Amino acid sequence: MTDRTDRTDRTDRTDRADRADRARIVVTGTGAVTAGGDGMAATWRTLCEGLGTARHDPALDGTPVPISCRPPHPEDAPVRQGWRLDRSTRYLLTAAQEALREAGIEAFGPRPPDWDPARVAVVVGSAAGGVAVLEDAHRRLLDRGPDALSPLTLTGYLPNLSAAGHLALALRTTGPALHTSTACASGANAIAHAALLLATGACDLAVTGGTDAMATPLCAAAFARTGALSRRTDRPATASRPFDRDRDGFVLGEGAGVLVLERAADAAARGAPALGTSRARWRSPGPAR
Repeated sequence: MTDRTDRTDRTDRTDRADRADRARIVVTGTGAVTAGGDGMAATWRTLCEGLGTARHDPALDGTPVPISCRPPHPEDAPVRQGWRLDRSTRYLLTAAQEALREAGIEAFGPRPPDWDPARVAVVVGSAAGGVAVLEDAHRRLLDRGPDALSPLTLTGYLPNLSAAGHLALALRTTGPALHTSTACASGANAIAHAALLLATGACDLAVTGGTDAMATPLCAAAFARTGALSRRTDRPATASRPFDRDRDGFVLGEGAGVLVLERAADAAARGAPALGTSRARWRSPGPAR
């Protein structure tokens, strides 16, 4: 009796382990656009070398803290007429292209034969959406009147459209297209939500991450008024020092990071190597504890 019970227990444990492995969420692609360089390799190299990326920012002249960390090629985007898009959208599309290519998917060109658009989720976090588009539109409204506004103003700055919406359109997906806006936790919460969609079977693949482009006069002045920004404008490259006892604030930065997530069994079935496992959980945008 005991031997039979032991065999049953071992079988149950094996079955549970098999189910857990099939449900495991893995990362199959990564992409980034940061002040550290174009792509994950350049960004990682800059981090490992400890290089400062903050510079004087002419676009912020006239604000209390005219320094920022901007990607080197903010005009790049893997779509036609990318110049019409907010910088945050261009960063997102470029990072997504890199992540999908690493996952073995060329989704910005002809649709892959096994690409089911209804089973692909796009979940992106952005704290401010296309805030530069909004600021520019406001200036146009005040200077030249309502007829000076572009008909693309709303789709350029509303966060759900400027981030997840434009990416879903570029990828021609028809699955869930969702946006999270929870301040500094926006991207992390987007990844957690994408993992949940995969775990519940709502999609088979998720393109997820975060993007923001808040190095604008309005955002710089607003953050400066809160006392949150470093005032080391004479030494911008060393202004950001979050773990230093002499830290005096952060530096505004821009960029995007994207992951491709899949269930482990699906990734293995199409021969996609797992780069890591997602253990994403929702996070509060409040102070770290």
